[in-house]
Amino acid sequence: MNAVVYYSNTGQSRAVAEYLAERLGYRALDMEACGETRFGCLLTVFPVYCQNIPEAVCGFLETVTADCLIPVATFGKMSGGNVLWEIQRRYPQHTVIAGAYVPTKHSYLPDDPPFADYPLLEPLLDKVKAPSPIRFPKLRKNLFADATPALRSRLGVRLYRTEACDGCGLCTVRCPRSAIQGGIPNRNCIRCLRCVQECPRKALRVKLRLPLHLYLRKKRMTETVVYV
Repeated sequence: MNAVVYYSNTGQSRAVAEYLAERLGYRALDMEACGETRFGCLLTVFPVYCQNIPEAVCGFLETVTADCLIPVATFGKMSGGNVLWEIQRRYPQHTVIAGAYVPTKHSYLPDDPPFADYPLLEPLLDKVKAPSPIRFPKLRKNLFADATPALRSRLGVRLYRTEACDGCGLCTVRCPRSAIQGGIPNRNCIRCLRCVQECPRKALRVKLRLPLHLYLRKKRMTETVVYV
């Protein structure tokens, strides 16, 4: 089967995936409930965390087979790192025919606009019709990107529960890293904010610490980069 499979915690990657799926006439599938392991043309859409590939995406790409692969990495306008090159290097069993870095809403900035320049992704759709292998260039990545991402997330963002919490446990069930219990995050939390997004009582809050405030003041990237 052909499909667009997405991994999304706050909805940004899902929106991009649903657009691509609609334009191609493919199914848009949640990676965590996909159940499929054999694909013809496979597009994967996922967010970049600390310039790294999410663990769930790594596990998925290890277990599926695809005739053609198009990875699409979304990021919060700071840096997509080097994840497309890393995917191609780690999973050579997949024939990569295209890919993209898509700058979209930053999870920590509530007033940040979501991605809207969908026509820029049209070359990906054209490449599906005439597939041929490509090689991604190796891009610059922060020297500390691979070092203790959970620790750096804790230093940058405080995640806490409020009195509105009724102990429903949904945050624990939905956390992709088993990193929160009763609204209290543990050392595995990377502040992906899925728990904040899905809490039915909006009982979880985030507060940005000074280092992250300063980091988010940097000039941000707004260019969509498509490789075909």
